[in-house]
Amino acid sequence: MGTLLSIVTIAAAAVIVVVDPTSMWVFYALGVILVSHVLARLLRAAPGWFAAATLLGWSSVMIATPLALSQTQLNQLARVVRRQRDGWEEAQATLDFFEPLVAYATPLLVAVTVFFIVFAVLALRGARQGAHHYMIEAADQLAHACTVVGKAAAFLFVPMMAIILYDVIQRKYLGYNPDFTSTSWYRMFTSTRLQEMEWHLHAVLFLLALGYGYVKDAHVRIELVRDNLRPRTRAWIELFGALLFMVPYCYVVIEYGTENALRAFNIGEGSDALTGLPHRFIIKGMLPVGFVFVALAGLSAALKCVVYLFGPVSLRGEAGQYAGDHHPTQTADA
Repeated sequence: MGTLLSIVTIAAAAVIVVVDPTSMWVFYALGVILVSHVLARLLRAAPGWFAAATLLGWSSVMIATPLALSQTQLNQLARVVRRQRDGWEEAQATLDFFEPLVAYATPLLVAVTVFFIVFAVLALRGARQGAHHYMIEAADQLAHACTVVGKAAAFLFVPMMAIILYDVIQRKYLGYNPDFTSTSWYRMFTSTRLQEMEWHLHAVLFLLALGYGYVKDAHVRIELVRDNLRPRTRAWIELFGALLFMVPYCYVVIEYGTENALRAFNIGEGSDALTGLPHRFIIKGMLPVGFVFVALAGLSAALKCVVYLFGPVSLRGEAGQYAGDHHPTQTADA
């Protein structure tokens, strides 16, 4: 039951980011995030799900427009409203909705941050087998989620290759047959649409496999430097890299990627080509989704590095993945 509530927290985190920022659904979703997270802790959610709910729940509140609106942004919105002629009444209503929230935005964000930190600490302190075992279990479950998603995304290679093959055959051979080019099938599956679908599938495959590649330590590293360092130094570098660069970068990509996808949805953005694919928001929305799993992979790596650096020697074998060199057949020194 606790794990189910963590899933509810993650779902509410998605809702609070995508709903209309002037809607009361933002506050309903915030309430669901906080309540479900408390209950998930009390009912002992699976460590990986609870860790994911902690990271994504906090990030979503930081991103949600009415909750994170600054005075500078409000002033910019006010200037836009004053310059607007058509639809100014609706714009003024939006401004009136946001204005009272600005004074409470910073205290609210601080309170939410403290809330998630406190419950993360409580989860570690209340772990039956100890905090370090809890972190290892959470890291393994997060890595497993990234692995499942990455392997599932890999199957997109099959339809992508089939579309490429059909596109070539249609352009090189079938396109010269008047009987075929006059059919509704040909008009529906134009070469432009097929080529756009090819890069759409390739982008989805790439984005959803990024986290999988990281948990498998398959991304490129500067081995000339790293392989000459001590295991503990490698673990420290990995920990600082994940916490100071990787996860914050994912946060930025998720925030602006979501904003871009929502804008594409609101304006009905489609392909630049007249015969291209519509609904461009779908592929744009895959950017923040993919980087959610990259962030979870970074959290998994950070947890393992913490256990390797500060945990018992008995757990170093499980936690030493990022302390070893970049060759899967070799193991890290304990």
